[in-house]
Amino acid sequence: MGCPRIVRSGKQLGAVIRTARKKKGWRQVDLARRASMRQQLISDLENGVSASRLDTILKVLAALDLDLSVTVRQPPLFDPSEY
Repeated sequence: MGCPRIVRSGKQLGAVIRTARKKKGWRQVDLARRASMRQQLISDLENGVSASRLDTILKVLAALDLDLSVTVRQPPLFDPSEY
């Protein structure tokens, strides 16, 4: 996927998963087979409606050849309370 993306919500994680899946030319059912889960769970993850377990998310990321990286949160560039 090139450059790293900061993910701070389920919807953002879903967008990363969807983009990586489409980049590989896979359908949701293809990813589900590779991650050994149901297609509906892939759909829920991609739409940010699933409160999935971490191990489930890690399986999906592994099937897409992606890693999860945790970093220190960067302060916002703009603080509206300063104005």
